[in-house]
Amino acid sequence: MPLFTGAYPDPLASAADAAMQSALTAKRQELSLAGAPNAGNLAMTVVVVTGFEGTGQHPWAGRRENEEHYSASLLKIAAMYAAFDLRASADQLATAGGLTAWPPIEAALVAAFNPEIAAHTPALISGSTKLRAEDKARRPDYPAVLRLGSGPDFTVDFTQAQTDAFENMMVDQETPGATTTIHGLGYPYLDGKIADDGFFDGTAHGVWLAGDYAQQWPAARISCVNDVDTAQGTTTRHLAMLMTLLAEDALVGPLSSVGMKDLMARAGNFFPDTSPPIWPAGGRFGATHGKVGIGPLKSGQSVFSEALIVHDTGRDLRFVVVWQNVIDPGLSGRKLFEPVAALAEAAMNAFVP
Repeated sequence: MPLFTGAYPDPLASAADAAMQSALTAKRQELSLAGAPNAGNLAMTVVVVTGFEGTGQHPWAGRRENEEHYSASLLKIAAMYAAFDLRASADQLATAGGLTAWPPIEAALVAAFNPEIAAHTPALISGSTKLRAEDKARRPDYPAVLRLGSGPDFTVDFTQAQTDAFENMMVDQETPGATTTIHGLGYPYLDGKIADDGFFDGTAHGVWLAGDYAQQWPAARISCVNDVDTAQGTTTRHLAMLMTLLAEDALVGPLSSVGMKDLMARAGNFFPDTSPPIWPAGGRFGATHGKVGIGPLKSGQSVFSEALIVHDTGRDLRFVVVWQNVIDPGLSGRKLFEPVAALAEAAMNAFVP
């Protein structure tokens, strides 16, 4: 079974929904005139999930959605998904070959996957002047990430150390688990997989993760709008594509999507955690799954971002909301995030099923 299978169908292939886009634009202008923080510089993509699963016709709206921004720990989503994809591919390879013991499974992974990774290593990795030769030639540390499965679902499953790393980086939203995961995958596979799946354009736009969050490995950086350059960046549109596939259980596969969403369902989010909550429990909108991003720009300012699956409880609709480039001017959390929530709500409310 091949490790690289080509790009997913784009769930945002249709043009932006006119009503949603108009509402988003109008709310942005209203907030800007009122002097709301970040009304001009934040980027956002809002996607309707309910009723459009499995199609390329999801209604959506965007603001600066094609701009690459440094998004800090938000990009840990990419490490998680690439690891889940590696497990799924390894499981398929082992199952197809009738392999039931780890040594022959590992040998098969090395023989089948390592040449594929070499062929799909992005030029931004293989040609980087910042990375060492060993960084450009890394292959997944298969026994660190994977083991022989013990349950009915997977012949090949995650090691306990990797499971703990997911918990640390996605639920606890800490750095060590992300570093462990990225080191287990290596940049050639991680960024090659992201690009092959259609979430990075190969040059400067899309999901890009080529830094280990701990500065233990050198980083490969690309240009971005909100900083000089970034090793952890994305456009909201590309990450919204990934999140939409995840929301409809199509990212990697149904079992893997459920596993990734379980991690994201137990993580904290910005809007419910302000004081008082912008989205209180039992309210109209609720973040059912998410991942936040917080990190420093080279200017010293902090920048915030987030990817969410949102439930509109009033109409029983699900949306994906991805936003980034919200720069902290020293305001309280509620004052900082109110305009962001207002923009997302405007676009969601404008959708008519």
